This record gives sequence, C-alpha cells and structure tokens, in this order.
Amino acid sequence: MELITLAKTDPEFSSYLLGTFSKTHRALPEETFHPQTTRERITFRVVPVSSVNKPSWWRIYFMSMRPELIGLTLGPSMAAWLNQHERLNEWAMLPSWLALAGIFFLHTAVFLFNDVQDHVRGPDRTNRRRGSQVIQKGWVSAAEMKKWATINLALAVLFGFPAFFISPFPVAAICTLALFCLGIVSWNRATRWGFSDLSLALLFGPLLTLGIAYASFGEANARDLWIGVAFGALTLWVFQYRQFENLFRSKPEIFRTFLAYLNFDRARLVCVAEGALLLLVQPLVAWKLGVPLVQMALLPLVSVPLVMSMVRLYRSASPLSSALINSDRWALMAHAAYAAWWILILGLAWV
Repeated sequence: MELITLAKTDPEFSSYLLGTFSKTHRALPEETFHPQTTRERITFRVVPVSSVNKPSWWRIYFMSMRPELIGLTLGPSMAAWLNQHERLNEWAMLPSWLALAGIFFLHTAVFLFNDVQDHVRGPDRTNRRRGSQVIQKGWVSAAEMKKWATINLALAVLFGFPAFFISPFPVAAICTLALFCLGIVSWNRATRWGFSDLSLALLFGPLLTLGIAYASFGEANARDLWIGVAFGALTLWVFQYRQFENLFRSKPEIFRTFLAYLNFDRARLVCVAEGALLLLVQPLVAWKLGVPLVQMALLPLVSVPLVMSMVRLYRSASPLSSALINSDRWALMAHAAYAAWWILILGLAWV
C-alpha cells in the first residue's frame, strides 16, 4: 500500500483519478481538499488490483445502475403503456418491448455516466453516501465505468431503433429533445434559473410517456401527456427532496436543482409547497383521465409517504436535523406509492 497526494496541476492527476495510470494497481481516493477549485488536492491509497475485495461483475453492474431508482423510469413507462388499453389491436408488440429494454439500458447509462462525472468533480469522493460508490471502493476504475456507460448507451440506441419505424418523426423529435434535456442536466446548465429542474421533469415525465406511446402504438394523445405531467412533477420533487440531507454542505453547482441557491429555510418551504402541490396534481390528472371516484378513494392512503416526507422536512430546523436522515428512502417510497397506484388503476381499465 502506498499513499500519494496529487494536486490538480500535476500531470498525473487525471490518470490517477480515472484509474488509467496502471493496469495492476488502483488509486483509491482517501482525502479530497478544495474540490472543484484550482487548488484541489487528492490523497490516493494505491493498492494492487488483486488485493481489492470486489464482488462479481454482475453485482457491480447491478449496484452501478442504481436499482433503487429504476422505478423513476420504469414506473411512468409502464403507466404510459397501460394507458393505451383501447388501442390494443394497434399494439406493435416487438418495438414496444424493445423500447422498454432500451429505457432500462438508457437508465443504466445515465447513472453510470453520472457516477463517473461525480467522481471526477468530487461529490462522490467527499460524501461516501452519494452514488453507487463502486469507483471509490476500487471495484472498477472511472475509465472502465465510462466504457460500461458507453456500451449501455449503444444498447439503448440499438433496442430503441425499431421504434423509429413505427413513428419516425415524433420519435426523432422526442429523442432530440431528450438528448438536449439530458445535456442540460448532466452539465448543470442554468441550474440557478430552473432549466435543470424543467429538464428533469420533462425527461422523467412527458418525454418518457409520449416516447413509449409512439414506440408501442405509433401515436400519442393528451392522456399520455397528462400522465407524463403527473410523473414528471413527482420525480422532480423526489430529486429535490433526496438532496436535502447534503444540500447545504456542498457548493450549489454540485446539485442539479435550483434549491441549492436558496437558504435552508426558503428551500425547505419551497419543497414543502411543491409537495402540497403534488397532492393536488395527482387527483386532478386522474380526474382529467376519467378515473372512477372509487379508485381515487385510495389516494389518501397512497399519499401517506408524501405527507410524512413533508412533515419531516417542515420540522427540520437545520441541514443537520435528524429528521433529514434517510430522506432518500422517504422520497422514493412516495414515488413508489404513486407509481403503484397509477399502474393499478390503469391496469384495471384492461379488465
């Protein structure tokens, strides 16, 4: 084992950070000083790759694709597919299933690229509760994970390509806009002004639901758009809420929503207000789609995780409040509850 400290100006800095300096050794970041500045320094623990106690590759891959977040993409995808029950005779079965597989690979590629970026920029090095941490543990190098991400992105394109034959122009427009939004989110463009928030809402909402509709049935309607609005607003709130535990201990540029540019009290009230708005958006969208009142009666029970999350956040007095511990779990439970409800009520329409 060897400890080495490198400054950002050192010529070997990038090779140690990406893991390309050696084929037989791995550089594990131990301490990071002045991240995201010209004075950044990292102390690496250099160990042989053979000494790293790592699991099998498929388990590393599974952890890297962030399985706890897969519901953010597959939830609205399944809801959009179930929304088309009256057009079952128009269902393009093969392109539809391939599109769902493509969304899985795209989800994986996005979070793999995100892990690489957050490792290079510093958030995952300074906070060991962020990301999958497979790079920081030395299970794979950042350069290897970047290759994995590229392969998954290629698989997403390959599996999604048949959808172009079903509805070429709408699918091309949706993919172009999705890439544009993904670029804004990945590079934190205009975060202070909410552009990143809007991009997140579009990516996990209308663009996803409309894309599934066009890939599966060759056309989309207002129902697909409304479902996208419901899921997009919910997913954006989940991302914002999950950041609160560490939001005010890092630079605002690290995060992909505008809340980091507000003080704690104002950001807390904004997030609570958005949660209250979600309590109205979900039943309003359901009413717009003609969901029976009997099924909407389940909403008070479904909304419990969201309400509990809002209460915990409202009671937190500071970023160090114990009420913010495990914030990510509460946010994901709220999303899972609403996603399950949407899938249930849309699925019942097939009966």
